[in-house]
Amino acid sequence: MAASGGSRKSGSKPRRGAGKLQESVSLLEATLDATADGLLIVDTSGRIVRFNTRFAKMWRLSAEVLATGDDNAALREAVANVRDPEAFLERVRYLYDHPSELSSDIIELVDGRSFERYSRPQMLGDAIAGRVWSFRDVTARLEAEDALRKSEARYRRLFEESRHAIYITKRDGRFVDANPAALQMFGFTADDIGTASTQALYVDPEQRREFVRLIEDQGSVEAHPVRLRARDGREMDCVLTSTVIRDATGAIIGYQGIVEDVTARIEAERALRESELKFRSLIENASDTITVLDPSGQIVFESPSLYRVLGYTPEMLVGRNVFEFIHPDDQPATMQEFHRLVSTPGSVTKLELRFLHGNGSWRMLEAVGRNLLSEPIIRGLIVNARDISDRKEAEARLLHDAFHDKLTKLPNRALMLDRLAQFLRRSRRADAPSFAVLFLDLDRFKVVNDSLGHMTGDHLLVATAERLEAALRPGDTVARLGGDEFTMLLDGTTAAEASAVADRIQQDFLAPFSVGGHELYLTVSIGIATSAVAYNRPEEMLRDADLAMYRAKESGRARFAVFDETMRAAAVKTLEVENDLRRALERDEFELYYQPIVDLDTGTLDGFEALLRWNHRQRGVLAPGDFAALAEDTGLIVPIGAWVIRSACRQIAAWHLVHGADTPPVHINVSARQIVRASFAERIKAALEEFGTPPHLMVVELTEGTMMESAESTTPTLHELKRIGVGLSIDDFGTGYSSLSYLHRFPTDSVKIDRSFISQMGPRAGDASIVRTIVALAHDLGMRVVAEGIETEAQAAALRGMRCESGQGYLFSPAVPADQAAAMLVARQTW
Repeated sequence: MAASGGSRKSGSKPRRGAGKLQESVSLLEATLDATADGLLIVDTSGRIVRFNTRFAKMWRLSAEVLATGDDNAALREAVANVRDPEAFLERVRYLYDHPSELSSDIIELVDGRSFERYSRPQMLGDAIAGRVWSFRDVTARLEAEDALRKSEARYRRLFEESRHAIYITKRDGRFVDANPAALQMFGFTADDIGTASTQALYVDPEQRREFVRLIEDQGSVEAHPVRLRARDGREMDCVLTSTVIRDATGAIIGYQGIVEDVTARIEAERALRESELKFRSLIENASDTITVLDPSGQIVFESPSLYRVLGYTPEMLVGRNVFEFIHPDDQPATMQEFHRLVSTPGSVTKLELRFLHGNGSWRMLEAVGRNLLSEPIIRGLIVNARDISDRKEAEARLLHDAFHDKLTKLPNRALMLDRLAQFLRRSRRADAPSFAVLFLDLDRFKVVNDSLGHMTGDHLLVATAERLEAALRPGDTVARLGGDEFTMLLDGTTAAEASAVADRIQQDFLAPFSVGGHELYLTVSIGIATSAVAYNRPEEMLRDADLAMYRAKESGRARFAVFDETMRAAAVKTLEVENDLRRALERDEFELYYQPIVDLDTGTLDGFEALLRWNHRQRGVLAPGDFAALAEDTGLIVPIGAWVIRSACRQIAAWHLVHGADTPPVHINVSARQIVRASFAERIKAALEEFGTPPHLMVVELTEGTMMESAESTTPTLHELKRIGVGLSIDDFGTGYSSLSYLHRFPTDSVKIDRSFISQMGPRAGDASIVRTIVALAHDLGMRVVAEGIETEAQAAALRGMRCESGQGYLFSPAVPADQAAAMLVARQTW
């Protein structure tokens, strides 16, 4: 690299103008050294023509390297300072290969400095004489620019992420920029900013004019209240904090600031004011009293409600000790709670006490006290008290009602069980006296209810309760368990003495009851259980007395019975049968047998009666008489009856498929529980449709008693069955309470004369008169007659003489399984 000034050959003569040239060169060198940029000039042969001192310092090149004038040597030393040497050298080589090109770029050094490199060709006339390299240290500038960018990014992030609405507008109100919070507040999108204006946001345009006047007079406004409207019409209470934006001349060109929606705060403040007003009103008008006490119990404050609650004005109690007015019996417990409250800051207590009313009576108060002695405003004990006297009286009434029968006012089942439990606990002592329980059930009470109405029935129950109470001794209890069931608990009583009481009660019931203008006679069945049996629970003793009562009813009513273990065994047996009956459907233990109904004139098959059989696993084949009553009592007759209907429909359909028009009808028996159901006719119809059974091949039989007891509810069902096409028959006729003349109301096709009348038909003329009358009346009403229980040819002949159409009984055939009945159809059997 050549020296900074050009060199001359020794001994040569000075040329003309050399002094002037030297002066120019010196001026040039001085100028180059004074510049802030580092300069380097390299000729086309790669020799350093000139450089300034700034260049050497910037690149930290040694004087020895620069003295050689070799640009490559200087380049090798300089490149060690560059962060990306390859890119640096590649650019240098490219420019040397393309001498006419201009170049400008930034070079980063390993020590953290940054140089702006500028390179251009050096021209000598029109010829390129070399290349000029200019280097400027831009480290500070780049750092400042980077800091500015970061600052702007931070500002933008704060602007974008701020939860406050920030805006910039022109002086006329048009938006320049708005952050997302502002867009959301006013219902704008980013695309709306170019056309939106603050002028449309003001509910009252005068408020904007006031804002503009203030900000331009003062240069800024702070927390200026305005009411703004969002795009969707929602109005907001807001405050503006804003400053003006000026141009270089100081002229105002816009505004920037923050908008805060204070609607919620203002509403909260308004609500707080309203709450304070309400609180003050509550204090003055509350139904509770509010009292402030000092630690000694002295009354410091009383609310105006005191007069309404306790009959005192506040002035009458303030300054007096609260314990002067508390009932003496309640003072010890109240004082103990009061001292605990005083000694425990912030604690709360709740208690009930009697307080002296201004009229001299005692009122029951519910008081809640809180220790606010440490609160500067209160510095006392706050007590809220309400009068609960009426509630206490109501609770006492409810407690009484919970343990007493509403109608008779007697103790109810719950109270009886509670007292019986006390007697059982007492009985565990060796010297405990014996006692007994009587379970009483009124005989045929349902008849009174059904015939004279429930009101008369209720009056009769009240009269019964009074009569039973009159039979009590001191210490005994009589209770109504529900319905027409009563129970008596007799203290100090043996089985013999309890029997004597039961006998006396039944003697008392011989006298008639006068109820609602009626003279009614009533009997009672009584079961007795005594403490001679070691009972653990009161329900067990009551259960055994109930079992004994049922034994008394089974013996003929108006009787009493003392419990023994055989009754429980029988009950257990009944329960076992009931459980077996419940599982019989699941186990497919039921089967239909079919008893032929014979045309008495021709002896041909006129139909079948489907009769249920239970194939019990231990007891064998059982007829309905062994389980029907239990099925009725438990309600199982309904699902069992549904099974009978579907099974009969299936069998009829199968026979009809084979025999067609020669298939005889099948009679099925229906219970009272089934027929009273509103869906019964629909169930019949569904079963017929399921199996494709012709409706006219099914005859539904109901007992006379069933039809008469449920006449109102069954009549619509019977008419619906007739509409479907099902036949109807009255079973066991003559055993109920009706007459054929009454039965014309029902759309029945036939009647069945009960077997008890057929069995009484003998050689005497009078023996058959009832049957003859039934047949004649039935024919008058257009009904066919079927006689049940025919066992002799003489009975059959007599019935033929009466023009009785059909009959069934052992004379013809007992009920047989389905396959045997099918064989009768195939053989077209006659009798």
